[in-house]
Amino acid sequence: MADTASPMRNRRASPDVRQADILDAALSQFAARGYADARMEDVAREARVSKGTVYLYYPTKMALFEALVRRDIGPRVEAISGFLKAYDGPLEPVLRRVAGLVGGLVDSGQIPIYPKLLVAEAGRFPELVLFYRREVVGVILTALSGVFERAMARGDIRRSDSEILAHLFIAPLLKSVLWSLVFSPAETVPFKATPYLEAHIDLFMKGLKTGVPSDA
Repeated sequence: MADTASPMRNRRASPDVRQADILDAALSQFAARGYADARMEDVAREARVSKGTVYLYYPTKMALFEALVRRDIGPRVEAISGFLKAYDGPLEPVLRRVAGLVGGLVDSGQIPIYPKLLVAEAGRFPELVLFYRREVVGVILTALSGVFERAMARGDIRRSDSEILAHLFIAPLLKSVLWSLVFSPAETVPFKATPYLEAHIDLFMKGLKTGVPSDA
């Protein structure tokens, strides 16, 4: 029997279902067109809802982007930051665990679309970067700073500025993501993030444990 259903999603669908469909459609449009060229009407058409329904839940594209990041990245950020905030063990294993997570995503080609959108659209839409910096990168940096503070309090590493240490640690992780997004498509042999990040941890830990403490 031919499908005679309307292309518009049933109005009786629950709000949660409609919002999930809208977000899925928005992610598809952002991936295909980029943030600047994605249109709300195309999101509505792909989600099989009216444009008014999209605006009911998400009045702007920025609201769509924020909702997607909170849905797709937020739970990971919450889990990682919660683990880091509660962690009070040896420093090196936890740094290797975080670096391994990032290296695995990069090397398996499973980097979420959001960093790519930020690279492409940062100049035109700085509000995207500010939001991602606050909701994702900033949360992880704060949690990492606490890990370094506790390591210094135990005397495991030399005294330094914990916020700077968090930035120093995370810089090669961000570089791995950006390298994969920008340069890997042009490389004959893709650059592998995992061994690079392992070498980073080796050198980083050696620097933290070498020399006279700066407050001595």
